[in-house]
Amino acid sequence: MSDNTNKTVEKSQLWKMRHSAEHVLMFAMKRLGYDFKMAMGPATDDGFYFDFELLSGSISEDDFEKIETEMQNIIAMDLPISREEISSEAANKLFADNHYKQDWIKEASSRGDTLTIYWLGTPNSPDSFVDLCAGPHVESTGKIGSISLLSIAGAYWRGDENNTMLTRIYGTAFENQTQLDTYLADIEFKQQNDHRVLGKKLDLFAFSDMVGKGFVMYTPKGTIIKNELKNALVSISKKYGVQEVNIPHMAKIDLYKTSGHAEKFADELFTVKTHYGDEFVLKPVNCPHHTQIYASRPRSYRDLPIRYIESTQQHRDEKPGAIGGLNRSRSFEIDDGHTFCTPEQIKQEAINTTKIIEEFYTALGMWGNHWVSLSFRDPKTPEKYIGDDTDWETAQNLLLEVNDTLGLNGKVMEGEAALYGPKLDFMLKDALGNDRQLGTVQIDFAMPKRFGLTYVDSDGTEKTPVMLHRAILGSYGRFIANLLETTGGAFPVWLSPVQVQIIPINDTVLDYAHKIKDELYLNNDIRIEIDDRGETMQNKIRNAQEQKVPYMLVIGPKEQENNTVNVRLRTEEKLGEMQLEDFVSRVKKTVSSRSLEL
Repeated sequence: MSDNTNKTVEKSQLWKMRHSAEHVLMFAMKRLGYDFKMAMGPATDDGFYFDFELLSGSISEDDFEKIETEMQNIIAMDLPISREEISSEAANKLFADNHYKQDWIKEASSRGDTLTIYWLGTPNSPDSFVDLCAGPHVESTGKIGSISLLSIAGAYWRGDENNTMLTRIYGTAFENQTQLDTYLADIEFKQQNDHRVLGKKLDLFAFSDMVGKGFVMYTPKGTIIKNELKNALVSISKKYGVQEVNIPHMAKIDLYKTSGHAEKFADELFTVKTHYGDEFVLKPVNCPHHTQIYASRPRSYRDLPIRYIESTQQHRDEKPGAIGGLNRSRSFEIDDGHTFCTPEQIKQEAINTTKIIEEFYTALGMWGNHWVSLSFRDPKTPEKYIGDDTDWETAQNLLLEVNDTLGLNGKVMEGEAALYGPKLDFMLKDALGNDRQLGTVQIDFAMPKRFGLTYVDSDGTEKTPVMLHRAILGSYGRFIANLLETTGGAFPVWLSPVQVQIIPINDTVLDYAHKIKDELYLNNDIRIEIDDRGETMQNKIRNAQEQKVPYMLVIGPKEQENNTVNVRLRTEEKLGEMQLEDFVSRVKKTVSSRSLEL
């Protein structure tokens, strides 16, 4: 059952099919004797789901096979699906024992909507099924196609944690089995490459109930990845005159009232009160702090542009139900940069930031697998944004110029702007081809005015600078999650937490193994481990491949005698015996150039 209104909405045949499949799911469960009270269940972009209150017994994914079989029986029966308008009085009588339906009836009636019910089978016959629903549906169950139940979860009624916790079954339907099989293969791939699974397998990060939900902790290996990303980002940015700064994690609420973030993040702010009555806020964003570094001394037009960069934690009190892995957490590190410049410098600064983004993503093999969103404000709802209309128009036109100059082929997306200005958002494809916003360039005329920032221009008058917000990778957690799911953990050599694994074939060559480790790690800064476990060589090689280590050095008495190493790649390619200095040279060249090759 979806929101019950009688609006005329054109839905695709696939959407109707999935909506009807959800009704078939309910009918199948009724026929199988499950004791439950129906709540709701719409079609979605990927399939459908059904929420219900289980009154007795139990249900799990182990039940899916028999439920699917019964659903297929109902589909094979090709039962007619018919629509019937119904009064609120009759609807309340029909669903007298179901307060969830009565909630919908009351809400729809208050809007003056016409209520409708849909029947599967002959209406009012003993072997029929009916539900309150706005539709639309396919004409009969035989037109539903191929179905599959996917997972089971909990969900609060109407999404409110103060309401009853219901059981939710997710499923999907496609026109034919081939399309369904392709979708299920994608789902399996996604599950195998889920960053939470890979992160645990590769020992990159951890979560703890004692620490709290939504707080990620990075292990030594995960910290190496974060630091290498940070180092690459800073080294590329410094080519364009960017300087590092550092700010505290807290500030007075006044800072965010001035910036406008106190209102925007009102429900997400963490507050801290001292023993002396002072009250502070854990920063939800970094830009207001950076304005105060700029404001700490007089500025001249000769000083501009001033470019800051910082990777630091932000804190937001996310709802528990919204938290998930690295993608949504309560405390997260973000690369955050801000440029203060004259209006005449905006275009070049935006171009420079785009070049930083391009070089950074090229080093990860991600550039080219993207599109650019020209994220503009929605002209129909100007009240959602801060700043002057003229400034908005100027900023949006400047981004259009940047787009044309660099040939970005950006798409104008109204309603996607930030609170204070329009953006260039770099949307990259994840492992399943879904868009994820990572890098961004944002023009802001409003915040410098709100903080009274100035510089002395060449004519001796005070002017207000323009502020450019930039994030190259955005949230480190979200970026690492995307990188994990895209690469499966097979990072470029420069980013791999362990770049080389030494595999001694027996204990007689352990001294030689440690000699190699010292040479690579102490003298050449190559990250290396020795697998000295009492396992077979093949098991050690398999483990190194599963851990996505780029290079494996198999050493035995022969290699020890010749002062060589036998090199294997994680791709299973064998480079064979090499002089140690030649191998070191190869790795260092690959790392220094941030090459994608092994």
